[in-house]
Amino acid sequence: MSKSRAKKKQRQRARAERPRELAMPREAPAREAPAAAPRPSRLEIRDGVPRPDAVWAPFPLTEIGMALGLALFLIGFTGSPVLLVVGVGVLAVVVAELCLREHFAGFRSHSILLAMLPVTIVHLGLVVLADLTWRGPLALAVDVAIAGALAWWLQQRFRVAQARARRTRGPT
Repeated sequence: MSKSRAKKKQRQRARAERPRELAMPREAPAREAPAAAPRPSRLEIRDGVPRPDAVWAPFPLTEIGMALGLALFLIGFTGSPVLLVVGVGVLAVVVAELCLREHFAGFRSHSILLAMLPVTIVHLGLVVLADLTWRGPLALAVDVAIAGALAWWLQQRFRVAQARARRTRGPT
């Protein structure tokens, strides 16, 4: 047994062996302290900015879309490439919507993911739909440069949105 565990057990035994103080009747307090408000979780408030609600807020459309996309994705693995592609498409749309909403509300930065989405879509369109042979180190360098520029711009927009959200929320 390590020294720290032995010391911890020793402290526990010492606490258990201490005689309990006799409970003295106390005067009833004049009034009870009000219960503290529950502290919001980190999932709901981050850096003083509340999580943004969707336009369809009470209806869980984003969660339904994720479940549907995941189901189609998993079914597609059993041998249906069409369902696999549809599942990936549904998941991409739902995740992009959630990331855009959180990013531009100043809740959480998704700069790199949001920068890579349009670059990937354009690159995929050039290769698959236009049947161009856009590949190799030059294509990678151009894609990374465009994604980097978009990520920088998106990060600047996030900082502005976060400052605006903190101002409108007030001191916490």
